[in-house]
Amino acid sequence: MNAVLNRDNLLDFQRWLPPDMGEATAVAAAPAEPAAQPTVRDLEALEQQARDEGYAAGHAEGMAAARDLLNSRMAQLDALLDAAARPLQSMDELVELELARLAMTVARQVVAHELRTAPDLVVEAVRQSVLALPSATGALRVRLHPQDLALVRSLGVAEANWQLLADGSLQRGDCLLETERSRLDARVEARLAAVVDAVLGAEADDVDADADEVRG
Repeated sequence: MNAVLNRDNLLDFQRWLPPDMGEATAVAAAPAEPAAQPTVRDLEALEQQARDEGYAAGHAEGMAAARDLLNSRMAQLDALLDAAARPLQSMDELVELELARLAMTVARQVVAHELRTAPDLVVEAVRQSVLALPSATGALRVRLHPQDLALVRSLGVAEANWQLLADGSLQRGDCLLETERSRLDARVEARLAAVVDAVLGAEADDVDADADEVRG
């Protein structure tokens, strides 16, 4: 470095140039395109879709709630109808019983009147009772009210196998028949009760049949 640079030794040096790096290329990041903004129509479509989905879900929930409420109300109504029907059923039974009692009372009065005006009905009652016996052959004991017994004897209508017996516990028109194998209660009360039961029973059967027909 002590050597003095002169014109002669300067020629021995070459100019230093920086290496060729090529042309610099400026790479600029391309700006991102802005996201497309939804249009008014898009927003309206989304709003309608949300509304439709919400309506469908709400409709299904509403229908399910309505069905549950309806079933609950129907169950309550059935319970009320059952509770209301029980007193009516009891009332029907009471009315039926009162009708039977009324029929018995009226029938007794009619029978008593008929026996007073037509005493030969006693004889007819005895004959009908005898026919109702399972077997009328052999000895037959006929128990009658004392006045009815006197009437039958006075009319001379007793059969040969009849044994007429007075029974003070019987009412006018009553008759008790006895054989060795059977006994028939032909008292007026028993005959009237059978008639009333037959009538009321037939009416009850008709009502039940009509109800079954309606339900069917």
